[in-house]
Amino acid sequence: MVWIFALVAAALVFAIAAATVGREAFRLGHQPPPTIFDVDEAVAVVADALPVDAQGRLTHDEVRRLVEAELEHLRSRGVFALPGQEVAVDGQRDVVVGDDESVAVALAAAEAQGLDVVDSDVALVVAALHDHLAAIGAVGPEATSPGNGSAG
Repeated sequence: MVWIFALVAAALVFAIAAATVGREAFRLGHQPPPTIFDVDEAVAVVADALPVDAQGRLTHDEVRRLVEAELEHLRSRGVFALPGQEVAVDGQRDVVVGDDESVAVALAAAEAQGLDVVDSDVALVVAALHDHLAAIGAVGPEATSPGNGSAG
């Protein structure tokens, strides 16, 4: 009779363990992995993505400074967090950061830092950084105009 209780207990323990493991596996399988951002990697990717003529005009340090300026801009808008911090998610609104605004901020930062860069090169750096952020899943979908009926 004792062996029946032992068998039932073992089956119950197995069922609970299987349900727990199955639930967690399902949850992890349907949850996107966290986006890990590395500034050094981003600078290298952005520098490599620039056209050859822009690569000839910009130093690696200038690319880094422009990338850091745009990241600070994104952080100030609430769409980027420093390591160890979390982005405050406000479910009531989407944050839209325009390319023109980003380029203007990066140009102002370049001027404040005394960088001798061409406006078009700054625009290329910002575009390449945004492409990199999209590629690693760090940004949402491209926004659309409210009047065109498309979901953004």
